[in-house]
Amino acid sequence: MQSGKVAYSRGITLVELIVVMVILSMALALVVPSMANSYQNWMLRSAGRRTVALFRFASDVARRDGTDLAGYYENHRLVVLRNGSIFKELEIPTSITVHPEKPRSVVFLYTGQLIAPEPFVLENERGRRFTVEVGPLPGQVTSKETMR
Repeated sequence: MQSGKVAYSRGITLVELIVVMVILSMALALVVPSMANSYQNWMLRSAGRRTVALFRFASDVARRDGTDLAGYYENHRLVVLRNGSIFKELEIPTSITVHPEKPRSVVFLYTGQLIAPEPFVLENERGRRFTVEVGPLPGQVTSKETMR
């Protein structure tokens, strides 16, 4: 038998719990904006790389099949046409804009050359740009990423 001693179980106090919650919220306040910026940059880079891949694919198909293909940008979509019908489509996220905002076009010749009046410039909401240019050599598609 115990004489006059009461056994207390040790636990977490409310003050300790509040201190931990404050520390966690401060850490999240620092990390979350950085993660959002990284995600938007990743989306831009991904859309730019998919555009480059689409252009190279269309150039290869034009060379292989011996036919010309045409491509254009409209309503957040890159569309490649073969013989007047849609051959391939690529959705561009709505958070990314293409400058200037008029229909842009590119022609994929059966010789492998690509003809575009000006480069495709994809830009995210934070001002980062991904430029896709076609070159004079057959199948030449280059890209560069810059900050405005």
